Amino acid sequence: MGDDPATLLKTFKSKLPVVQAGGGLVRNQSGKMLFIFRKGKWDLPKGKIDKGETLEKGAKREVKEETGVKKLELNGLAGVTYHIFKRNDKYQLKETHWFHMTTTYTGKLKPELQEDITEAKWKGPKKTEKALENSYGNIRHLLKDLKIG
Repeated sequence: MGDDPATLLKTFKSKLPVVQAGGGLVRNQSGKMLFIFRKGKWDLPKGKIDKGETLEKGAKREVKEETGVKKLELNGLAGVTYHIFKRNDKYQLKETHWFHMTTTYTGKLKPELQEDITEAKWKGPKKTEKALENSYGNIRHLLKDLKIG
């Protein structure tokens, strides 16, 4: 397969079903970023795009469902990440489109417990850096590429 990322991605896409997902790099009015805590790791809110739904609409819906944050405004694509996961004994490739988002929402955060999300938190630069120490590699790379954290 080689070491070329584009070739590897093409190979994975040809061998595995691809699940489209959308998520948010959400900042509030004080510039803090929204994180979720799920299964022992800090992550960003994201989820599967529903049939007939745009990536943008799905990303906003997932952020709202997983955290309770409303009044979301999209500010462009931040990047795309990939990871392989296993569901029902079958491997799948998740392609997540991340969007920059801002919000004026100041209400209580509501982690989606049925999705194993136990916390939703706003984090400033120092706490973001700390959270990334216990996060996923693709999240660290995404934020590093964007010079965040």
